[in-house]
Amino acid sequence: MARWFRSEPMEYISLIVNEDAAHGCLADLGKLGVIQFTDLNPDLTPFQRRYVSFVKRCDELERKLRFFANECEKFELDLDPAGQVDQFLNAASNPGANDKTGAQLIESLEAELEGYESQLKELNSYSEKLTTEYNEKVELQEVLEKARRFFMTDAPRLAVSELTTGGADSGDGRGDSLLESEAGATARDMDMRFSSITGVVATEEKARFERMIFRATRGNCYVRFAPIKQPITDPHTGYLTEKCVFIVFYKSLSIETKLKKICDAFEAHRYSLPDMDDAPAVDRMLTENAQELVDSRTVLLKNQDTRFRLCQLLAKSTEKWTWTVVREKAIYHSLNQFKADVSGMLRGEGWVIAESVDEVRDAVNLAHANMDMAMPSLVDHVPQPWPTPPTHFITNKFTYGYQEFVNTYGIPRYREANPALFTAATFPFLFGVMYGDIGHGTFLFLAGAYLVVNEKKNDNARLGEMAAGMHSGRYMILMMGFFAIYAGFIYNDMFSLGLNLFGSRWYFDGEETNSVEAGA
Repeated sequence: MARWFRSEPMEYISLIVNEDAAHGCLADLGKLGVIQFTDLNPDLTPFQRRYVSFVKRCDELERKLRFFANECEKFELDLDPAGQVDQFLNAASNPGANDKTGAQLIESLEAELEGYESQLKELNSYSEKLTTEYNEKVELQEVLEKARRFFMTDAPRLAVSELTTGGADSGDGRGDSLLESEAGATARDMDMRFSSITGVVATEEKARFERMIFRATRGNCYVRFAPIKQPITDPHTGYLTEKCVFIVFYKSLSIETKLKKICDAFEAHRYSLPDMDDAPAVDRMLTENAQELVDSRTVLLKNQDTRFRLCQLLAKSTEKWTWTVVREKAIYHSLNQFKADVSGMLRGEGWVIAESVDEVRDAVNLAHANMDMAMPSLVDHVPQPWPTPPTHFITNKFTYGYQEFVNTYGIPRYREANPALFTAATFPFLFGVMYGDIGHGTFLFLAGAYLVVNEKKNDNARLGEMAAGMHSGRYMILMMGFFAIYAGFIYNDMFSLGLNLFGSRWYFDGEETNSVEAGA
């Protein structure tokens, strides 16, 4: 606790490393986590840095990995964890585990991920095309069935109603000749022949679609809708969409032009149908489309199975690749802060924890020895560039939560008294004073105890933002629950109900008889 009261003493050092061994040096120093580099190229923009091309390549790899993760999420596949960070860094820095340099590692990752991305994109494009074709066949099947049902049931009923109305009106033309009557009937039949447009529109657009047709044609259309029971998959988003079949009867060519524009505006799919009076042609078209529908579904399922297998393969390594790319990007970002004073050598400066200077020197020498570099490295103290070094506190799993809590208000200056030490004692107690209740405090204490018991499991788990925050402050929650129970016993309060656990201590002689002893 005394060490936690003050921040760690810092020293400012300069590193001179060989350019070929710089990547290995930074990887080993990053594993130590005891150094903070300063930027020696403040006059250069990010695009003028020495290793900006490597950072861009890492960004591109991150984009591909995010694409893989999104595709795995579509199939509800969980990414296999890459283990603990310390184990990952140790395995990556082991010379016998991976002999590739940073550039070689990025090149191998680019080649591997490029192959997987091209395969997945090709499968996705095929899937979108196959889904579109399958949806068109499904919609055509529904349009044929709904249109045939309409012409078999509703159309004859409407025709009978029209004939009845026409027969009543013909009684007024008693003076017409027989030839004129027959010619007029034929002309009326030809004149009453309607054209139609059939297609499919989204159910949520049904009311707006019908209203727009009514307003654009001034009511000179007859529209019928029939819902499609099975939702249709959107090929672009993958979501299921409710749709319905529509059939619009019209009389004018100008109305047909308006209807086509309205269908295009509402993204309604139009389909051409054969003459509904030709029943064999309709049946033949239904049979052929049904067979094509089965074939299209078979190919679509095969494509989906191939994509699923590829995503299963990617889910096993995506997180490991992501950690590797993040590590490489951090290394090259730090190398961009180095300065090339001499050809083939890089110079960097930074703050190091005083007691870890020897570890830093050993790590740099070891990286050069592994690369068989004849030119020695140099780690030396240099004057401080500014009077105030950075603040660094060494915390453990108990003190980490309190330190992060204090850092949200402000970070203490270098070697200043750390308020987190006092917060660890006062904050849980004052919370208990405010939240003093035996029942509620018990639930809070049990929640903290559960988090503490399962801390090893949660360390390796993929937690959300809120769950990760609760895991970090598990010991704080445990102490808050304990002091809430303690204060609840003092208050004699449980679930906001008063208790009398210890009896009253406010008792004096004569209290029951309301009499007191006379004073001297």
